[in-house]
Amino acid sequence: MNLEIQKYNDKQPAIEKQLCDLIANTIDSVLTKSESKIWHSHPVWFLDGNPIVGYSKQKSGWRLMFWSGASFAEEQLNVLGKKFKDASIFFSSIDQVSLKDLKRWLKKSAKIQWDYKNIVRRKGRLEPIDCSESKSMKKSASTDERIAKMTFASVYPHYVTKVEKKGRRKEELHQIIHWLTGFTDKMLQKLILEEVTFEEFFKKSKINPNAHLITGTICGYRVEEIENKLTQQVRYLDKLVDELAKGKKMEKILRE
Repeated sequence: MNLEIQKYNDKQPAIEKQLCDLIANTIDSVLTKSESKIWHSHPVWFLDGNPIVGYSKQKSGWRLMFWSGASFAEEQLNVLGKKFKDASIFFSSIDQVSLKDLKRWLKKSAKIQWDYKNIVRRKGRLEPIDCSESKSMKKSASTDERIAKMTFASVYPHYVTKVEKKGRRKEELHQIIHWLTGFTDKMLQKLILEEVTFEEFFKKSKINPNAHLITGTICGYRVEEIENKLTQQVRYLDKLVDELAKGKKMEKILRE
């Protein structure tokens, strides 16, 4: 569970915390490619930046809201938004939650989406998102190809900036790169000067045998579930850099 959301849940009375934990853990188990955070003071889950589901405390109880729920054709999601496509259900106790129903709604929430991410650009107009599997596969293949052709030299400065802005050192960045790839500082500098692509970069590397221990969400995807080997390796590196920037202890980043 996202640490911010866990802290949010922990602040609730014990009985309500159980309800919040059940909902949050179920969402995480179904929407495995989602990102979550506290948004507008409440836990919310996103897919590719589009809000999907969230919960908040109201006078009537705990409101579980699906941003596109009005299109799910689910009778129990009967609290409808007046302006957009959201639909909600209220819970006052954990006994009222049907995991079977909740999981069905969550599966629908990944397949049926309205585009809230671009609602400002479209001046308040919502449009449906094509979440078909074929489009998703094409998008994934296109992303894999783009990453393979990207040069490490073009991304490296962004890594440095990201960690240094958060008070970490470039030497620490090099330490995690060395752990993942086996590259020394001298080798790393040579690869930067040669402007090798990520495909060439990881072909020359010796991936740490514990790299599979790198888990979690980065760029909207769970790294342990990425099927393309090269893309997964690049995301391993992205995840390590993200952990460094977020202040994680080095021994934990290096999976010691």
